Amino acid sequence: MDDFQDYNSFPFGTCTWYADNRFHELYGYFVPWHNNAMAWQWATRAAEYGWDVSATPSVGSIIILQSGVQGAGSAGHVGIVERVLDDGSVIASSMNWWPNPAAVSYQRYQTGQGVSFAKPS
Repeated sequence: MDDFQDYNSFPFGTCTWYADNRFHELYGYFVPWHNNAMAWQWATRAAEYGWDVSATPSVGSIIILQSGVQGAGSAGHVGIVERVLDDGSVIASSMNWWPNPAAVSYQRYQTGQGVSFAKPS
């Protein structure tokens, strides 16, 4: 499989574009996948690249919501965990989330069914 790429290949304004861009800000490189990469597919793609994918959040990890989970659309939703709260929920930054789809927003998400977190090993 390909190594990390040096550009963000996702369409501007989408949650995938934002998550890839914010990940680059934090780590200095973009995610290595760009094909078969709808938001709901990111957990599988991350695992294919040897990343840690789990139900346990950490600051800087990518949160992946499956289709329909906690308000995610049919494509799922991804963002970056900015804070882990004492109750285990997270504050994640993302784009393309209602009610401000064109802006970066910060949302609180619960861990659980249909939610995973990915980070490089």
